[in-house]
Amino acid sequence: MRHHQKISIARLSSDLIKADEGMCKEEIALYNQIVRTFDISQDELYEAQSISQAEAVSYIRHMMPNDQKKIFSILQKAAYSDNSCVAREALLLLTLSLTLNDTTNKYKLLSSSIKGWQNVDKYVVYIESDYMPVINEEILQQYDTIANLLHLWKFEFIYIPKLTQSFREMDKDYLSDIIRYMNPRLSTTNLNDLYERLTNFTTDSFTQDYLVNSSHQNHFYDIEPSLLINVGMSHISASCPEQQDTYFINFLTIRLEDEPNCVLNEIRRFLDQYETFITEPEYHRPKRSKNLFHYYGFYKQLFDFMARHHTNGEENRILIDLSARRIWMRGIEVQMSATQLATYVFILHQTLCTHHEGLIKAGQHHPLSQKDVLRLGTTYHAICNLFREQPIVDHRSYLDDVPNIRGYITRIRTAIAHHIDIQDVNYYLPKDSADKSKYYITLDAAKIILRDTVGEYLFVDYPFWKSLR
Repeated sequence: MRHHQKISIARLSSDLIKADEGMCKEEIALYNQIVRTFDISQDELYEAQSISQAEAVSYIRHMMPNDQKKIFSILQKAAYSDNSCVAREALLLLTLSLTLNDTTNKYKLLSSSIKGWQNVDKYVVYIESDYMPVINEEILQQYDTIANLLHLWKFEFIYIPKLTQSFREMDKDYLSDIIRYMNPRLSTTNLNDLYERLTNFTTDSFTQDYLVNSSHQNHFYDIEPSLLINVGMSHISASCPEQQDTYFINFLTIRLEDEPNCVLNEIRRFLDQYETFITEPEYHRPKRSKNLFHYYGFYKQLFDFMARHHTNGEENRILIDLSARRIWMRGIEVQMSATQLATYVFILHQTLCTHHEGLIKAGQHHPLSQKDVLRLGTTYHAICNLFREQPIVDHRSYLDDVPNIRGYITRIRTAIAHHIDIQDVNYYLPKDSADKSKYYITLDAAKIILRDTVGEYLFVDYPFWKSLR
């Protein structure tokens, strides 16, 4: 058996055992048996924590059908080793069953590092890139039936037009007061803008604005009409101490056909198969009241996302004062040393002002070309000089700076997290790209201001950057 197949088995076995938030002796014994059966080494067990569920399933899909069946049978045995199969275990088993037996790419497992999504509720969301009249008409006509079917198994059905309709039906003053309560710093203009968006949000705008543009999940770009099902959370362990673990939410997508009753029929098939795996049915949540503002699960994530995109300019603005060597985020000064601040500006520059869209890492797994070493060294030393009272000529190689930069990034993350509200902090932190090849910062360039002795500039328009090209 190939190396990547063994680490995939280890990844899925581990996720399955962790799915019920408890590990009995029988589960650990079976896990050890899986390790022995497939001759999985300690290094491979460690490496298994560095791939996503989606990657693991993709590797197993390339195995022979008989091998796939054998692996699925063993994983199923692991799930039932404690004589029960709870919701998250059942969802993972069902996802494996659907994706491994799929020859039409109807079912896909996607692992996405989407900001703000939490593993608190089971939900099924209808998504589309372009409006499909037939499917949307069916959902509107069959909405109650679909929602009630899913509700029996504690799945919440999310149809964005119904959600916005519920906001429109609320008393306007009540909803406005809720928005103001959740975001006390909102200006009147932005409060009204957020109200308008909450009451007019569409499925395609949710797919494009949130899943693609904000969360940078390109696999949702131009997606066909589909059901998006939350099947659980997992994480990828950091490869070195200065990095952070990456947390993923795993989605099963089910492509819908443009045919009568496609949504209802697909929901029924999904639940029929789900019922064959689960042994511990859950009590369902009471039905939502249409006159009550709900702030949990999916509704909380959506509201927080939209609210973050409608805060006033001062609240979202970053001001970097070069001469004073100080930085303010959301109007709050964040304490950084001059070198840490220079490193932060360096990452911003590489993210916003170059085609690399981030700072390329340097190390064993990411060797730099001599051209990159020269380019990055020149830029980094020039930016550091912006924060020195007496600029100096640094003849060191950029590679000599790399260990220090890694340490600065760790301290930068700590400093920002200390000052910024936890729900917003990820927007300001230097983050690792999905392939671990670069650091980047997901901030709106229009909100980042540089100030020097001459005046204030948008970050990307600062004249000094021209000298670095």
